[in-house]
Amino acid sequence: MTRHRIPRVLKLPAFALAAAASVLACSFAGGAHAAAPKKAKAAEVAQPAGEPVEYEALEGRIGAQVVIETTLNTVRRGTLVRYTNPTLTLQLGPEAGSIELSVPHETVRSIRVIDTAASAQPAAGDAQEKGNGSAKKN
Repeated sequence: MTRHRIPRVLKLPAFALAAAASVLACSFAGGAHAAAPKKAKAAEVAQPAGEPVEYEALEGRIGAQVVIETTLNTVRRGTLVRYTNPTLTLQLGPEAGSIELSVPHETVRSIRVIDTAASAQPAAGDAQEKGNGSAKKN
């Protein structure tokens, strides 16, 4: 019959274990504090430009670019396609799959309308096609 030897577990004094635990805790805590300011700065930079509006003000803004922050900690940017009292429907861009997304009213935390000055001003060719320009029609 063969005997197998089982290695003995090292017994360290209690103060040695406490010292090791505090060193590990300090090293992890130091890393977390160093990373926190970087995340805060990134969040400030990532804040989209635009004017904050109330939910009810979106009724006349169909077709506008909006950014919606939800209570589920998501941020969606897209074109407002449909407005009803219970939900908003956004057309998301190609980076988000070009889908229509319905957002319930009770999950909306904040809404910003993105100012698209270039799309708000008609092009010079558009004015002439409508007869507002001085071009002569044939």
